[in-house]
Amino acid sequence: MKMNKDLLLGLLFFGLALSLKFFPDFDLVLLKFFNNFLFNENFFIYFTEFGNGWFAVALVIPTLSFVSYQSKEMLYVPMQALIISGIYIGLIIQIMKEEIFNFTRPALEVIEGVNYLEPIFRYAAFPSGHAATIFGVILIWLHLASEGNKKEFSKSISFLAIGFAVLVSLSRVIIGAHWFTDILASLGLVLIVRSALSLDKFKAHLMEGNIGKYFSYFLVCLAWLGIIFFDVTEYF
Repeated sequence: MKMNKDLLLGLLFFGLALSLKFFPDFDLVLLKFFNNFLFNENFFIYFTEFGNGWFAVALVIPTLSFVSYQSKEMLYVPMQALIISGIYIGLIIQIMKEEIFNFTRPALEVIEGVNYLEPIFRYAAFPSGHAATIFGVILIWLHLASEGNKKEFSKSISFLAIGFAVLVSLSRVIIGAHWFTDILASLGLVLIVRSALSLDKFKAHLMEGNIGKYFSYFLVCLAWLGIIFFDVTEYF
């Protein structure tokens, strides 16, 4: 794989996050700082779920795909590209935090002055699944929508999209569900995956094919059923 900017930055962020795991006081200071922004529990109950895989598939991905379809400044990004890449990212995340790394979450022990938002998890912290989901969807969407586009890409769209991804990711720290290093690791991992888009075969795999297209439609419908009829806040 070509050592492009995404790959280099991804390795840097992931390596930095892993290194900082051995300096817990750093994470603790940032946890208490961001937890001060938990101004309304009802707001964050819903806002943080934009990083939940079910909500991303049901709401975020269809919206972004539609925006790229309607915009004259962007290249069209089909839902399947975001969903398939999201599945790969999700699988990598699950293997890393369940099988490779054994880092715990802030709620393992009660930390004085920190408020936690339910549902509360104590294990499988690194990297953050919610952060990886929203970073993956937004950053891969921006890449595919702008790469090779001869028209000037709107900086305001990029700013708003990245800002939204950052806020959703940091909400995981605000509600006491993750450490900051978990978020940083997720960003690094997503950039590493995004660097694979420099491979034409991988990009074509995401963008083309009827199987992927109809599979993405099926998953969107399934995600809506999950949101309506089941409690999906305990997953992804």
